[in-house]
Amino acid sequence: MGKKNGKVDDEIVVKERRGGGKENRTKKGRREIEYSDYEDDLSSFVSNLSYQNNLERESIGEGSTGESGIEDNDHSVDLQLETALEAAALKNTVVRGKNLQILGDLFKSRVLGEALQKRTAEVTEVILKSLKNGKGTERVKTAQLAVLFVLQAGEEVNLEELYADLKPLLLTGTGAERAQLLQQLSVLCFLCTDSLDDRKEVLLLMRELVNREDRDLAIAAMSAISLILTVASPTERRNTIEMILPAVIAQLKHSSVDVRIEAGETLAHLFEMGRDYDPDFDENVNEFDSVVEDLEALSRDSAKFRAKRDRKQQRASFREILGCIIEQEGISETVRVSVQESLTLTSWAEKVQYCALKEALGVATSLHLQQNVFVREILGLGPPPLRAEPINKADKHELKKLNAACHKARQKNMLRQRDKRMVL
Repeated sequence: MGKKNGKVDDEIVVKERRGGGKENRTKKGRREIEYSDYEDDLSSFVSNLSYQNNLERESIGEGSTGESGIEDNDHSVDLQLETALEAAALKNTVVRGKNLQILGDLFKSRVLGEALQKRTAEVTEVILKSLKNGKGTERVKTAQLAVLFVLQAGEEVNLEELYADLKPLLLTGTGAERAQLLQQLSVLCFLCTDSLDDRKEVLLLMRELVNREDRDLAIAAMSAISLILTVASPTERRNTIEMILPAVIAQLKHSSVDVRIEAGETLAHLFEMGRDYDPDFDENVNEFDSVVEDLEALSRDSAKFRAKRDRKQQRASFREILGCIIEQEGISETVRVSVQESLTLTSWAEKVQYCALKEALGVATSLHLQQNVFVREILGLGPPPLRAEPINKADKHELKKLNAACHKARQKNMLRQRDKRMVL
């Protein structure tokens, strides 16, 4: 009897191993039925939810003119801003970091206007607390947020007072975060203050960092000097160029292609400013012929130990730089703002300012060039142009009906012409 039971047990084990049997098929079918029921429940829930949303929109009058839709969108942005500010002030480091990123994305994605004006004090408090108490990437995100806040708020806040509060906090960076904090400090100095002492302090600090071997610090220092000199007085420019020019020339031989290109562009900007106050500026530069030889070598560099992409980028950049320094050619670049408007950059100073704003705003640069009053004033674009009224949903429906009627009439005419050809 035991042997018989043993055989039966063995047969059951074999069936289970083979994956066959009616029980397994039944369980599989039951799972499929349960999953399909789950999908049906989910789809019905989503449809009910969308139906309720449509009823709510109809109850507030949305859909006829589109104006209430804009107001509802502004309300949602206002709610997002309020929620993110509250969460960015919490003690949890992870939550603070995520909401600082949300605030940065929100500041980039649209011009906030009145929604931000009501909360300038709250935003300022969040920025100062995060810079004081945060560490590492949180401080970097906060510094970037401070630049975006200034670009959004403009003259609605006391910019000089804000810069005075932020400067000591941004100067305390260490390690990998220091270069990015100093970069944001230079942008804030450019945007917020007209004080000679503030510019002098930043320029002296950056002059000490230009000849560093650290790639990020060298790039941040040279770009900061170029940006601040665009708003400096002629005396400041003369003194800074005399102090900084040898260190920038030395960076043309740096091992990093990014540092070499930044040094070349800074050099072109310095030569452009130097010729403004001294027509014989080139002759007064020590070893000018050696500098020209270095630039020509970089514009024709074909060393195989460098990456192909780096060689191509370097040659293209230094051909333009060489033309500006040797042949004294000006630059001319056109940035498309909208269908009816464009921005023309005709000097290195304008290009440096535009690149600084573009780096801060990212992919939303075009939006802010069109709608942000403060950004347009910096680049000399003037007040934003008047926008045409949006097409209402009712107008769109009538236009769609008209197009459908024209299409139907055209099809009938084509069929009629085809029948006539067949008769002939």
